[in-house]
Amino acid sequence: MTRYAWLAMFAVLIAGCNSGPSQTIENTVGGPNVVSSTKTAMAKATASLALGWGKKGQAGQLAIADVVSYGGPKPVITAPADWKLIRDDSTATTRQSIYWHTLTATDVSPATWIFSAPVDAQGAIVLLDTVAAGEPIDMTSGNTGSGGTLTAKSVATTADGDLILGFFATDFHLPGLAASEPADASALVDQEAAPAEFWIVASYQNQQGATEDMVGNAAQLFNWTAAQVTVKKGAASSATP
Repeated sequence: MTRYAWLAMFAVLIAGCNSGPSQTIENTVGGPNVVSSTKTAMAKATASLALGWGKKGQAGQLAIADVVSYGGPKPVITAPADWKLIRDDSTATTRQSIYWHTLTATDVSPATWIFSAPVDAQGAIVLLDTVAAGEPIDMTSGNTGSGGTLTAKSVATTADGDLILGFFATDFHLPGLAASEPADASALVDQEAAPAEFWIVASYQNQQGATEDMVGNAAQLFNWTAAQVTVKKGAASSATP
């Protein structure tokens, strides 16, 4: 084999080693399905936030709640019974608290989060099926900033076919400068209303390994939080309406 042939083979091997697991908007891997998403408008100076999951909720589905609050000292948040905290990231003004819960036949919508001191708050719930039973959350990351570009940092998944969710919240709102969904991701929730915004995006990973950073494409002027949460696939838990 010539020197050039060896070099060509080496280049192919290097490229293969450096290429990460691909991500796609479409669910081609049999991973978790997005059943529905619901969101609530901003409640000013409130001691509680009620989030509903709509009429498509069924027992066995995974509900992920995004509780976004603004301003003042960081109060204690009391979640509804059996809702587990995934992560809680905050800046001086913007806080994003993400929870998960497997719906049961006795669950009643909406579920209510209680704040120990009044805050401005808004949020959303995303419903999923075909998720792993027991412990459906694989890996997470959190990031915060003051100005710059919103970035939900990469994680290293441990299972093939994860659903990758990106959560973004900012205390900045200006029409025309809102960050849109990153490449290779679709928007599930997009709440663009003054004085603050939040949104949730999703993509799929065909095999375990490092995910991509999820980057909003508009620079921010003030405070923001961003998180990445990956959900493991499992057997179908309900029929998606």
